[in-house]
Amino acid sequence: MNPIWFKRLGVFYIPTHFAGYFITLLAIAFLVPIYIAITRNGHSISDDLYQLFVYTTCTAFWWKWIAERTSN
Repeated sequence: MNPIWFKRLGVFYIPTHFAGYFITLLAIAFLVPIYIAITRNGHSISDDLYQLFVYTTCTAFWWKWIAERTSN
């Protein structure tokens, strides 16, 4: 039996199980200190955006991959 962690609503995935909420909070908890460190140590806005893009897209890719595999 595979539990359904996320529910798909159009192009969005909404957590419906404890594990789905945990994965979502884990992704947010990973990105917040990275955003703080990048903006604190950045030299320019464009430099910050390049670094933010890399971390955000990688984290969003893995979050979406998990959401697709555990949704109905």
